[in-house]
Amino acid sequence: MSENLTNLYKNYAVYLPSIQQQYAELATRSNKSFTRLNLPKNFKFEDINFLNENSKLWSCGWGLYSSGQFDKAQIRKNDIVKDRDRTKTTIIGDSGGFQLGTGAISNTKEKEHLERYKHDANEQIANWADSGFRERTLKWLDRYADYAVTLDMVLWAAESNNAKNTEKSQIRKLSIQQLIDLSVDNLEYFANYRGTWGKGAKILNVLQDIGDGTGDIWYNAVKDFDFEGWALGSDTGKVFDSIKWLRRLLEDKKLEKTELVHILQKSPPFKSIVYTSAQRALRKVLGRDNFTITFDSSSPSQYVGVAGTSFALPPNLTSNEKSWVIKKEVFKQDVRLARNEITKPFSFYSPLSKFITMNNLYGHDKDDSDRYNDGYADALIVNHNMYTFHKASIDACDLIFSDTKKDETKVPQKYLEICNLIERYFTDDKKDEIEKRLEKLTSKTKDSELDEIR
Repeated sequence: MSENLTNLYKNYAVYLPSIQQQYAELATRSNKSFTRLNLPKNFKFEDINFLNENSKLWSCGWGLYSSGQFDKAQIRKNDIVKDRDRTKTTIIGDSGGFQLGTGAISNTKEKEHLERYKHDANEQIANWADSGFRERTLKWLDRYADYAVTLDMVLWAAESNNAKNTEKSQIRKLSIQQLIDLSVDNLEYFANYRGTWGKGAKILNVLQDIGDGTGDIWYNAVKDFDFEGWALGSDTGKVFDSIKWLRRLLEDKKLEKTELVHILQKSPPFKSIVYTSAQRALRKVLGRDNFTITFDSSSPSQYVGVAGTSFALPPNLTSNEKSWVIKKEVFKQDVRLARNEITKPFSFYSPLSKFITMNNLYGHDKDDSDRYNDGYADALIVNHNMYTFHKASIDACDLIFSDTKKDETKVPQKYLEICNLIERYFTDDKKDEIEKRLEKLTSKTKDSELDEIR
């Protein structure tokens, strides 16, 4: 029997490895679509489709997919998200705000339109609706997502914020207030037109904060939209800040109808226990078991990219805080394995180890080039990495919250205290006292290098 991770997340915050477009398309292919000689026996390539509960590797009914990867409102190719069983899966769709912030826009006409006005903030705002970006994004989210992150104009893209990574952004000339005003305009568009082009996704209202009071200004501008959930980005997604924002939402009665809160760009395993603690506490306060916290990162896919190909290593969780990190090991090229002169089993703990050897990761056996693995192998390694991140998330939660697997001797004392404080925080009268202690504890727990900006 393959591992179905969906049920294991029932009482835990859910980690979502973001799905890349190439993987989503490749995972629909059969063995026959590959010409390589070195295919493993008794293994169907389409089993890397983890959204299919019948996969012989592993499955998980949760995922995050960004519309920013696409240049059209429809997915034209076979795709595991497009073709999934929607009764058994939940996809959170990101809106492409990150791509706007970095300037990496996929649609050529939209990019040309936004480039035309990038040096004039007022003209950019006046012509924003005509760019087509917003309409295409909502169409895509309507069709393919169950929950959709609203189209926020990310504050960190503003040139006035002295951001160093947004030189190519078409919205960098907009002021902080203009970015907020345009984000509100997008919210109104989502509220008015969602459900027009498809089943219609439930909406997650984004909060942003980059300091200097911007979080309060943003919140006051967006808080009264009646959507199904929230997404916490930029500083609102930091560990301590996210917990404070959750309490603020609770006190302002903004969680009463909330189904889901998503924390953007965070990786396990430490974040897993933090957000599980918050979810447990808020479920009690709200009296609802269907309140869910999710969080995501693209690290499993980023480990397989232009910088090289690496395997994620499952952490050996102990009371030592340094053990609570997902490390990686570079995939070493070896012509002997490519030519099957020697045989080596799959070296990492993963469902893949039942079906493939390390030899199967090499795409050809006669070429003397420096790189022997190919897209087929990369997809297998991404599958392994996703599984490793999922297991690290679930295993970490088991150590604290499971009735049968609990073992607090393998958890740093600081982490146990953080979880205890969070579970008390939403109802305890000593709010300020708990906040001071949490801030001190989490300030010494740096956000993982696996976390990315959003």
